[in-house]
Amino acid sequence: MRRNDWLRLLLILAVIIAAVIFLFLPSFSGAGERLVNINLGLDLQGGSQLTLEAQIPEGTSLQDTSDIIDRIITILNNRVDQYGMTNPVIRRAGTKRIVVELPGTRDIAQARQLIGRTALLEFRRVVEEGKKGEVLTPTSLNEEVLTDRDRNPYVVEREPLLTGAALSNAVVRTRSTPQPGQGPLFIELSFNTEGARLFRDVINRLTTQDRLAIILDNTIYSAPYITENIKEAAATSPSLREAVIEGRFTADEARLLAIVLRAGSLPVEVEIVQESSVGPSLGEDSIRRGMISLITGFVLVMLYMFLRYRLSLGLVGNLALLLNMVIVFGGLAAFRATLTLDGIAGIILTIGMSVDANVIIFERIKEELRAGKLSGPAVKGGFMKSFSAILDANVTTLAVAFILLLMGTGPVKGFAVTLSIGVVGSMFCALFFSRFLLETTGLAERVGVPLEQSG
Repeated sequence: MRRNDWLRLLLILAVIIAAVIFLFLPSFSGAGERLVNINLGLDLQGGSQLTLEAQIPEGTSLQDTSDIIDRIITILNNRVDQYGMTNPVIRRAGTKRIVVELPGTRDIAQARQLIGRTALLEFRRVVEEGKKGEVLTPTSLNEEVLTDRDRNPYVVEREPLLTGAALSNAVVRTRSTPQPGQGPLFIELSFNTEGARLFRDVINRLTTQDRLAIILDNTIYSAPYITENIKEAAATSPSLREAVIEGRFTADEARLLAIVLRAGSLPVEVEIVQESSVGPSLGEDSIRRGMISLITGFVLVMLYMFLRYRLSLGLVGNLALLLNMVIVFGGLAAFRATLTLDGIAGIILTIGMSVDANVIIFERIKEELRAGKLSGPAVKGGFMKSFSAILDANVTTLAVAFILLLMGTGPVKGFAVTLSIGVVGSMFCALFFSRFLLETTGLAERVGVPLEQSG
């Protein structure tokens, strides 16, 4: 083989090896115990879906509304990433709505706690404490009544002394000797530099007779007294960097609370307007139907290529089709893309497009043979004369797929991702792999023109 042929062979082998590695080795794709490293979407795997509506104030401009939605999506992505949920899909749905898909998560209550919580953390001064069932009345407009998790009422000042914006971290800790009325778990809050300075100023303004309520989403989690120790620390230190949230937490409650605090509070309240759970049986049925369609289309196309182009060209076209499928699935694994039912439709379309480029090339080769050229020059001429048509067709398809990827919603994006990978793979297989096989394996010598087309 010539030097260029060796380079093409190395490139083809590199692509095949990379696709196989990403597809089958968990260490490269984080797939855990799965045999094939393909992330399945909600419609294939089952899971939970929530539709949120942001409570955006009237009169907010479209640009500001868009910025708020973008910030909510960013915060929600941080929450689900920290919680460890796999392959979440969080996307816009209209102007004020967001759709959250959590494949594999069927505990809708847990998803609601993680996604629907505003996580607005505030530190406010306690004016008065009451017992459960007691009615307390604010004495000024700057006061309001809130309750703790046990429904005990508190009168607190409306104006917060500190907010969650001052936090840098929130970590679940375990206390070996729980205090009366508290569980062994508590949440340790760490303040950023500015927050630590503000917290010190807050403590300096309060007295040992005051209580500081720690409030999350208008629920009081703890309301400790200001102790002499913390007053002394505030007087002698330029900043106070830590505080704690007490409570009778379960392990899941403490973990969820720490995650939403670390990820930050949402800029506005969100309302869950729709929630649903997709069972695994529906996902399995979707996979079965999708795979039947995929395999049926694949087999029919391969049969057609053999019948139409006989052994030599038919074999080359089908090998190129097989390689393109490996590239498509390897690409999905490499980019951590989520395969949905719409993505399977994109793969089925890719099967047709994979042989389309080879069909153009093969027809050009047959034209060259009918013109009297030998097999070698006919193959070379066929590829040269079909290159522009293949490039134009695939570039325009890629442009449409790119637009769908930018402008489309979740299902459309799934289709666009698989289509894009398939188009790129199709061009590689047709222009590199098919040509390599025909020019270096002797298959070109077996290319003939069917009798009905020879005249």
